[in-house]
Amino acid sequence: MEFKELLGRRRTIRFFLPHRPVERAKIQKMLEAARRASCVGNVNNTSAIVIWKENASPELLKAITPPLGYQQMQTAPVFIFWYAETTAYQVDKWIGNIKDLADQGRIGVEANATKAMVEKGLRPAFSAIWEQAAVAPLAFMDVGQAICQATLVAYDEGLGTCCMSSPRIEQVGKLLDLPDTAVPVCILAVGYPAESWEAGGQTKKAPFESLFFEDTLGTPFAADPAVEEELRAEKMIQQEAPLPWRAAEMEYLLKALGLEEMVPEVPVGEEGGSGKS
Repeated sequence: MEFKELLGRRRTIRFFLPHRPVERAKIQKMLEAARRASCVGNVNNTSAIVIWKENASPELLKAITPPLGYQQMQTAPVFIFWYAETTAYQVDKWIGNIKDLADQGRIGVEANATKAMVEKGLRPAFSAIWEQAAVAPLAFMDVGQAICQATLVAYDEGLGTCCMSSPRIEQVGKLLDLPDTAVPVCILAVGYPAESWEAGGQTKKAPFESLFFEDTLGTPFAADPAVEEELRAEKMIQQEAPLPWRAAEMEYLLKALGLEEMVPEVPVGEEGGSGKS
């Protein structure tokens, strides 16, 4: 599958085949994709715990299930709990990672000269900010990039995923014995889709020109219709939801998977967490 088509075919999957296990090798490929993601200073602050449903305690399964996530939580055979490890930014480690980039020829020109500049110029600044940097937007963006790469590899391997959060995510972290230095980010349900790959069509998004601007805020980046047509031809842009048969598919899935009576009552004031689209 070509890369743009992979982006276009990706859907948030909420109905998985509960009887079909996910191969350990495919989870490893997802984790390797996350490990290869870009991150500031090569700090590698993205970590994860793989939760095999068959090995998880009832208490843990209850905690990781968001109020509106019953379909994926009842049917997915494996979950990945992603978190940011703030100690990855500890100044000595951070400076060491950057010096290692110099030795690899990834930054600077001459390694020893570059490392001397890092020690003289960056260490004093990083010593003052590393704790703030560890929980700054850029740090969590790096975690997001890692999860994105893992997600795309999952789809390339024939799997589906659903990225979720929950008001109870801190509780999940405690059940998993995370240290105080770890910041839970999200839970990724993984499995073989029970629903069609189209999942009812490509999710509608906000208008292009309402999101992206040019030169100044408020000046929309004008989308070229010819480019849109090119992306349609490459299958990155596909038919939007809902497709005409989606309601019938949903009815079938609920009956086939025995989920008809599992729709929970969401307490008023409690945040949802049905997953991204």
